[in-house]
Amino acid sequence: MSLRKLIGVALTLFLFISFMRTSLPAEQDTITISQVSDHPQKHYKELKPFIDYIAKNLEHMGIRKGKVLLAKDNQQLIKYLKEGKVDIITETPFSSIIYMKKGGAKLLLRRWKKGLPNYSSYIFVRKDSGINSLKDLKGKKIAFEDPGSTTGYFLPKVTIMKEGLEMVELENYKQEPPSDKVGYCFAHGEPNIAHWVYKGLVDAGALSNIEYQEPDEVPPNFLLSFKVIYETEPVPRNLILVRGDMSAEMESAIKEILINMRTAEEGRKIMWNLSKTLHFDEFPEGEEEIIKKFKEKYDLIREEIERDYPD
Repeated sequence: MSLRKLIGVALTLFLFISFMRTSLPAEQDTITISQVSDHPQKHYKELKPFIDYIAKNLEHMGIRKGKVLLAKDNQQLIKYLKEGKVDIITETPFSSIIYMKKGGAKLLLRRWKKGLPNYSSYIFVRKDSGINSLKDLKGKKIAFEDPGSTTGYFLPKVTIMKEGLEMVELENYKQEPPSDKVGYCFAHGEPNIAHWVYKGLVDAGALSNIEYQEPDEVPPNFLLSFKVIYETEPVPRNLILVRGDMSAEMESAIKEILINMRTAEEGRKIMWNLSKTLHFDEFPEGEEEIIKKFKEKYDLIREEIERDYPD
């Protein structure tokens, strides 16, 4: 073969290899975690050692570093999911439902945040209110925390709706609801809910069973005047999700790392610094049953969610 032909063959081979390299998808070398945060410095400090630990244990899969990408709200996190910018999410059940429905995220594990696997909502009133059941809330006002809260909005709201009561949002606690509906307003803070109920500005309030017993949220002298008229079913305290197009191998590896974190001293320390996380585990009732329960609740307020989180 002439020198000219050898050069031509070599050049063709070089161009072919270069084309293949640029055409094939780049191997993932970074694992990214996200959550919605209004305290980015605090949450970054908690999440960075956590995602670095996961990355270190994924080196055999080509992962070289961990990254934290915080979102300002649910809409931004959904955008990150759709753009493939995040791999792991830690969030409350209500937000998790939205990420699954709107961002294609997949449920992975339950997180024992602050040492607890589950929590529920208390719906409470003043003892002298004459309100003894959810049915008695018709024509009354209830204070919720904010539109993104699981136990301070989502759970109590769908629970009241399942009783056949229609709910209407009020501009503020001063507005009166229709006599045949339950009016609700947002207090934007757990202490505000307790104070509004205590002072009679609203007829009822909703807090998690954990917050209801916290002196900083509900002063002990307030509790003497309150009574709980309903406790919702428990839901996971926090959830771990992964992006929907993650490979089965990567998903399985992450699950194994998280479940086994408590068996290593370093892992236990990192978990505890992440809002006193005690453990990661699978759902006792099964993942399908959890998703089914979430879907039932989601469907009750589907119209509202579709409005707030359009595709």
